Amino acid sequence: MTRFSRRVAVLLAALPLVLAPLLLLAPPGLARQGPTRYVVIFSFDGTRADALQSVWTAALRQQGAVSWTARTVLPSTTLPAHTSMVTGVGTEVHEVRFNDWNPSMDPLTLPTIFTRVRAAGGRVVILVTKPKLRFLAPPDMPVEWLPFPRYRQASIVTAAAQRFREVRPALLFVHIADPDDVGHRSGWMSAPYMAVVQEIPTLVDRFLAQVRAAGAWEETLVIVTSDHGGHGILHGTNRPEDVTIPWIALGGAARAGVVLQQPIMIYDTAATALFALGLPVPERWQGRPVTEALTGVPAGR
Repeated sequence: MTRFSRRVAVLLAALPLVLAPLLLLAPPGLARQGPTRYVVIFSFDGTRADALQSVWTAALRQQGAVSWTARTVLPSTTLPAHTSMVTGVGTEVHEVRFNDWNPSMDPLTLPTIFTRVRAAGGRVVILVTKPKLRFLAPPDMPVEWLPFPRYRQASIVTAAAQRFREVRPALLFVHIADPDDVGHRSGWMSAPYMAVVQEIPTLVDRFLAQVRAAGAWEETLVIVTSDHGGHGILHGTNRPEDVTIPWIALGGAARAGVVLQQPIMIYDTAATALFALGLPVPERWQGRPVTEALTGVPAGR
């Protein structure tokens, strides 16, 4: 054996000792090592799947992967649903069943997509139109509150595009209150409600154009979804009108022209966001990545 081969043999023998601590430190779960650098989540509060499906354009259908049968958690209200959206677990795990919040309340202690992306060194930007959604972020994480109705959905999408261009966050979370507000005032599926929902495809298309203009299309996943639907002027029940939500993946990281077949729950949004960014998805999460919606990975859970 030559001196060189003896050195190689020693290095190979020592390799397990070097790697073992790293393997012990590696977080559990799935991780995708892919090209996605940016994930954007739009939550159009109170948007029923059938309402958005009726106005979703053919051009947008061809650009992304869609499900009109995704489901939210119970109770089908804003805080429990959004908590599931960002924690990857259902209400039976996170136990957030209340829908009112004030700053004196204890913060959410469970890890979220916000804390996990930040811990991995990624920038996080959060835009909300209801103050109670500040509950979702840890106290030391900035949350931009753009109060509704001073800021309506068109101005929120404009602000989101500006943050994307200027900050380039790894994770941009955008909450929009307009559909829920008009649903409570005029009724879900009423003419005023449908007028608000009808604007959503145009606003999404406008944001996608900004992603392209920024040269980030191939590196971006945009998820368009909701927290709940509604019936009459109410929501919160297990009625299909309340619990069925849209779930749409767009951007260069999304498969184009696909109708998603796998069942989707609201907490799958959290898992999909981490997976797309190449971060581990905790195995204890109920949420699983919607791989059927993503380019470059085999479909299935």
